[in-house]
Formats: sequence, C-alpha cells, structure tokens
Amino acid sequence: MFLITFGDDWTLGTGAWYKTAMPKIVYENTEINYDDSWRILVRDHFGCQERHINFAESKSSNQKQFALAKKYFNSKQFVRNHINNDIVVLWGITTLRRDFKWCSDSKKYENITLSGEYSDRSNKDKIGYGLNNWCYNDIIATKELEQEITHWNIFFKAMSIKNYWFDSFNSKDYTISPSNFFDITANHRDLLSLLCIKHAVRNSTGGWLKDPFKYALDNKLINPHDLLPKKEGHKLIAKDFIKKLS
Repeated sequence: MFLITFGDDWTLGTGAWYKTAMPKIVYENTEINYDDSWRILVRDHFGCQERHINFAESKSSNQKQFALAKKYFNSKQFVRNHINNDIVVLWGITTLRRDFKWCSDSKKYENITLSGEYSDRSNKDKIGYGLNNWCYNDIIATKELEQEITHWNIFFKAMSIKNYWFDSFNSKDYTISPSNFFDITANHRDLLSLLCIKHAVRNSTGGWLKDPFKYALDNKLINPHDLLPKKEGHKLIAKDFIKKLS
C-alpha cells in the first residue's frame, strides 16, 4: 500500500506531542514530532514507512490542498508511485472559512482565514475580512466543495485508487453522499465527533453534541493550547482508519 494524506493540523498531527498539564510556553517550544499522529500510526500498521506522502499542512485551506493534489497527480512522481503500488488516499476536509489567495505584499499564494472582525494588522487580515463579508456564502462554498469532491472521486475511480473523505472538526451539511465518505454516524463524519462519541460510549456520558469542542476539552481529549488531538486521541482515530482500510 502507498498512503497519501491531505488535510490540515488534524491530519498533519500538530500537537500530538502535548503532555498533560504541559505549560503553553513549553508546548510551543517543544521539538515538533509527528510520530504519534494517526497518519503515522496507520502508515506503520500497514508497513508502508517508505511509501507515504503527506500533503497536510498546518492551518491549510481546502483550496490549498486541492492545488497540491493537482500538482502531484499530474507529476512523474505520481506515475512512478502508481506503477507498482496500491494507492490509498485519506483526505481531511477543513473549515470552509479558509481560502487560498494571491497576496500582493508577499507575492505568493497564502492561506487566508475568513473573519467577521476587521483587523489592519496585516493585508492577510484585511483580505480575510473582505472575503468573509463580501465574497462568502455557506451554501455556495459547500456546493463548490462538493464539485471538487465529485471531480476527485471520478479521477480516483478511473485510476483505481481507493480514497476516503472525512471532515476534520466540523461536519458539513453536504447534499451529496458518496460511499467513500468516512461516516461515523448518519450526521457526523468529522474526527472531533469521533473522539467525543468514543469517549461518551465508553464512559456512558452525553452532552457532546451541544458543544463538541467544550466536551472534548473538559474530558481531556484535545490539548488546551490549540484544541487539537492529544496522543491518545490520535490512537483512537488511527484505530478507526485501520479498521476501515482492513
């Protein structure tokens, strides 16, 4: 198997090195290590240490991930990897309120976070405010995302590539329901919900639906500094992906 992963911090593995009660200053200055991330655990389980490419980036937008995918799947590197390997793609969809735009001051494309609050700290903040207030609509953004998902599903099927989609931390109201969505429940396919459900079932607790982030934080499923999964959370996520792929 040749494993390819796309997504944001939830796929990359940011924060998997957090330890209980670790002060923020220590956390931020700890050497980055993704060995405990779910994608590495999945990779190692299937013995494809030398056959894994990760495109997930910290705070990445969906548009950036689609751009990276187009570049890779049109490359000679992909052709070489595809010849003798069964490729599996695990693709995490992040929030719709991020975009990937050309910035004139940096003279390059950058991830932009959309915000309803005006800030003049940087041109990126100004762009994020403008995009949010004049260029963004939930329904349109979801439809554009669905078009990308449909496009890539057609491509992967034509290339005999197995692929799965999942939301990182907020399940979206899709109007499509392809069979390769990583459904946790009928209405949830995000990794945050997966962590909450696993904990709620194991401990016979409830209330996570009202505020998944608060539930996950209160029950120490995510670290308090950037609200990303701890090492134990990555193990739970990896277990589900391994089961799915097996």
